[in-house]
Amino acid sequence: MPVDGGRREDEVRSARARLVEQGLVRASVPASLVAKEIEQSWRRSVSHRVDPGAEPHILGEIDPDTAILRAAGRILDQWQTNLTDSRMTLFLADEDGRIVSRRIVDAQDGRLLDRANAAEGFDFSERTLGTNGLGTPIEARDVVFVRGNEHFNDALARLACAGAPIKHPITGRIVGSLSLASHVDVASPLMVAMVRQAGHQIAEALEHMADSRDLELARAYRCFRSSRRPVLVMNSETVMTDLPSLAHLDAESHAVLWEKLRLHHWDDDSLKLELPMLGTEAMVRRLGRGGQDAIFALEFLAPAGAAPSEQDAVVSETGSGTVPLLRGGAASPRPQQSPYEVVQRQLTTAAAANGLVRVVGAPGVGKRHQASKWLRQRTGQEPELFTVRDLATDGTFWADGEAALREGRGVVVAGDGSLSDELRRRLGDFARLPRPGDDRGARVVLTECTGDTGSPPDGADAVAAAVRIPSLAELRGELPAVVREVAAELYPGAPAPRFSPAALQCLLAWPWPGNVAELTRLLTDLPQVARGGLIQTQDLPIEMRQTRKPSLSRYEQAERDAIDGALREAGGNRSRAAEILGIGRTTLYRKMRSLKIDADERMIAPGP
Repeated sequence: MPVDGGRREDEVRSARARLVEQGLVRASVPASLVAKEIEQSWRRSVSHRVDPGAEPHILGEIDPDTAILRAAGRILDQWQTNLTDSRMTLFLADEDGRIVSRRIVDAQDGRLLDRANAAEGFDFSERTLGTNGLGTPIEARDVVFVRGNEHFNDALARLACAGAPIKHPITGRIVGSLSLASHVDVASPLMVAMVRQAGHQIAEALEHMADSRDLELARAYRCFRSSRRPVLVMNSETVMTDLPSLAHLDAESHAVLWEKLRLHHWDDDSLKLELPMLGTEAMVRRLGRGGQDAIFALEFLAPAGAAPSEQDAVVSETGSGTVPLLRGGAASPRPQQSPYEVVQRQLTTAAAANGLVRVVGAPGVGKRHQASKWLRQRTGQEPELFTVRDLATDGTFWADGEAALREGRGVVVAGDGSLSDELRRRLGDFARLPRPGDDRGARVVLTECTGDTGSPPDGADAVAAAVRIPSLAELRGELPAVVREVAAELYPGAPAPRFSPAALQCLLAWPWPGNVAELTRLLTDLPQVARGGLIQTQDLPIEMRQTRKPSLSRYEQAERDAIDGALREAGGNRSRAAEILGIGRTTLYRKMRSLKIDADERMIAPGP
């Protein structure tokens, strides 16, 4: 090494030693001695109390199937071939600074690197070894050139390393780093340009491995993330969000929100959405095309409770879909509660008339259950149950009903649509008779399979307006609360059931022709409900899972079947399946993603 070079190395070593000994405040580094990014890295290393004499340690096993290794493999092969006579070595590190691949051109270099523990599996993060060509690019998020004693660790002083961070093209996150290393005597500034080019090539390979719709999602997120408000962007399978938005969303609310946006009739590409379940409002924009390619961007606004302007078209979260709110009215946040709590309050209000209480709704919505529950809570006793046929054919109903009311137990009459006007009037008169049990909350409740909440034409004064129980199809937004309530009644004391986002999406998309009765059967048949386990899509009935299957062309379906067969033959081993199909692993992963193979926990696509 020339004398000037040797003198500079001594000066660099001394400046680094002074920074360690005197501390960050007292010591200074001449600006002409090292580059600014090197001094900044030294200072970070000192603040992290890195020992210049420490040896790197092994940081766990390397997963050969990681995305960065799959993307970089062919590129590292090409560069290793091109560098045959250069005595340079390529290093690839993951986001933790751990070396996951080392490509040596000359065996002599291998021995030198081994003595410095610059080998696969070792931790070369800046927090562990200080300034170096792998850890520092990750921390600085830029290309660096570290020569000789500019390395914070003494064991690396004979090396020169040009390092570049590898940014994921979709998320912009640093997923690793690449370094080109040589002996300090043969180092060249061209190493910086070379490592920058190789890093770009790996990033491009990561982009080619990604789904094109995820790239569109990333572009949309980059467009909106400059907003001063929390931002969330989603497509049918992926969510991108900043940290403040995480306070507004969890897996359950995400599934409900996605279903709401999926079913909304989009006359315009933007709307203001009130989200009482999240205690906030959001400006929602639909980007791109409909169907599988839809992207929704949500910008969270002021908490619910702020009054919307006259120009705002506010949409409220209700069981029956999206409905406009009155302009200029205050949008007060509503606490999360089961819709059946509302039914119970409506029954209490209807009972104030001291007459017949009617409960109506479609088959299976739980009319008799809700009526019995309400009476049980009011009286503390089990009500007497009758059918309409008992009124018409069994003369003992009136006596037995009278006895139950006098005992303060209440009466439930389950109707089937065959109740005559004469019996209806007689039942109404019967319910209005004063009795000793009235003050204990006993009432006569008639349940009927009808959607009419008004009084029958001939009911006159004898029959009160009805309390209507909504169907599950009307309660998509409240379905998680309904599931919790039904599960709590089936398994008292058990933890609330947990559904994966995609499983919950299946429940939200299901039409529920059997209403609550069908939901009760489902929860009874799922053993995870009783023990509070996680319920995933494969646990649901097959017809329910099929609501979220993507539509494929005949060619795509044949390709999907071939990949499914290869995976079964390979016992789930994707590398082996790729060999069976005669394609590369990267191609297989891309096809599996586009054809929704092994993707049971993804969301379904929105409607047109």
